[in-house]
Amino acid sequence: MKRTHGAILRAVIAGGACASILLAAACGSNDPGSGNSGSQSKLVYFMAPNTTPTRYIQQDGPAFEKAIRALNPSIDVKFVNAGGDSSQQLAQANAAIAAGAKALVVVAADPNTSAGLLQAAAQAKVPVIGYENPPIKGTLYSQVVFDPEKVGAQQAKYFAEQVASGKLGARPVKVARQYGNKGDVYTTQMLAGQNNVLDPLIKSGDITVVCEDYIKDWAPDNATKATEQCLTKTQNSVGAFLGFYDGITAGIIAALKGKNLKIPVYGGQNPELTGLQYMLTGDQQDNVLKAFKVEAEAAAKITIAAIGGQQPPADLVKDTIDNGAMKVPTAKLDATLIHLEEGKDPGDAVQQAVDLGMFTWQQICTGPAAQTETCKTKNK
Repeated sequence: MKRTHGAILRAVIAGGACASILLAAACGSNDPGSGNSGSQSKLVYFMAPNTTPTRYIQQDGPAFEKAIRALNPSIDVKFVNAGGDSSQQLAQANAAIAAGAKALVVVAADPNTSAGLLQAAAQAKVPVIGYENPPIKGTLYSQVVFDPEKVGAQQAKYFAEQVASGKLGARPVKVARQYGNKGDVYTTQMLAGQNNVLDPLIKSGDITVVCEDYIKDWAPDNATKATEQCLTKTQNSVGAFLGFYDGITAGIIAALKGKNLKIPVYGGQNPELTGLQYMLTGDQQDNVLKAFKVEAEAAAKITIAAIGGQQPPADLVKDTIDNGAMKVPTAKLDATLIHLEEGKDPGDAVQQAVDLGMFTWQQICTGPAAQTETCKTKNK
């Protein structure tokens, strides 16, 4: 794994996004074909959107390369990172195509402006496999996602249970909602899943939505700003916040801490260290776990089929999602919701993320979680 992480870090730097985790390194060559292991190798590019979420660089990327090499050692996997910039991602795709890429596995930097990438790949007859937050409004060979509608429904069902139990106080419960980047397939489908559960509660008067915002780029800083604006608008009269993803919930929690407010926060998913740490501190109530390795392995199998000119593997790709240009053959994966339970160690829930290999306790028991009772026990 040491070699794999090194390859990813070099590629992230080459992609033009020197994030804080890479400050010790210098930004090097921007040639995506540099370091090709040999002319007989087939090139596949794994195109990360940004350094947030961190999963694509730290977990999905290494797992994808490992899975590809297990299936076909002659395939050389290259990594690039768009730094949140669609124009940069398009340039990287064009460079990958010029370098002889046989397939592109793409997490869109911004799905709303990703059609140009798909058009360039289609013209070059290079198959594109969408990954988790795929490009839209163009031709894709296939895509793999953790079923976003189910994820949204899982979050909303748990939240609805808290409303019904009275845990959030008298009804109507004043709820502030924060969604993902507007226009993303994942945002649209997740929101549909949440709304299927919550709309009846809104209509019945059990829930009142006092604020709702789309969070550009799913960025924590933008979530913090939206939370601050909501608190000002409502004069801090919010019964609960419901987010979409750990970066968004982290932004919400940062704003609440800045005002010394204790308002329950729900809607974690796509686990990041912060989300699991905030579950241990009690600041975040739930999380939807995704086995990143499972998604990476599915993408690897789909990529091998694409390179071989075959149909997407039928045992994985059983659904379609309309991306505005076509119904994309889609592999939808299942996710698992975990949540805090009164009277129980929050570590019992977080242990499930550890069991899936997402993070170790050593990683989790840092930052805000370091002094929790759970971590004091785990660090003995």
